[in-house]
Amino acid sequence: MTIPLQSSSKLLFIGDSITDCGRRDDAELLGHGYVRTIRDYLAATHRASVPAIINRGISGNKIPDLQTRWDRDVIGIAPDILSIYIGINDVWHSFAPGGAGCTINDYISGYRDILTRTRKQLPACKVVLCEPSVIWIDQPKDANERIKPYADAVQKIAGEFGIEHVVPLYQTFNTAKKLREDIALTNDGVHPTSAGHMLIAMTWMKTVGCQ
Repeated sequence: MTIPLQSSSKLLFIGDSITDCGRRDDAELLGHGYVRTIRDYLAATHRASVPAIINRGISGNKIPDLQTRWDRDVIGIAPDILSIYIGINDVWHSFAPGGAGCTINDYISGYRDILTRTRKQLPACKVVLCEPSVIWIDQPKDANERIKPYADAVQKIAGEFGIEHVVPLYQTFNTAKKLREDIALTNDGVHPTSAGHMLIAMTWMKTVGCQ
């Protein structure tokens, strides 16, 4: 089912650095990543109905960080459409010495918490969930496999809350890499290149039906 777009509505993106992408250094506060790409595409192709686009990504965030700022950055803004893209740091940060990640159980419970609060306080809000994408680093060698349960959890949680739109980024990134390994999709195994951000944007728009 396509999510309807209206010029009077608000579309809010929230997440970590991949969503943030320098938004606070940008005059439009959109950053230079997939959020801007989606806005520009909608502005070019759905000009009469493009909603106000709001970016609330913060670099380094994990699910507990979203829980802390949810009332301010989501409930207080009252978006009509909400897109959540979180989970990479929940895994990646556990690899550094003394680093603090987020266990899969805490990730699931935290996700359920923010969705429950959203359903209660913004019952009409349409929600889009994005799987965490990839961690292509050399050590630990199973880093990318360790994030898969978090992507699977997003699919499961979507089913629990009756959320129809889940952006399959984990599978999409891994498939794209196999097709053309010479085209870089990340700069460091995590943060997307411009091609990676385009892949996120195109997958998001295909999922919500606005291509």
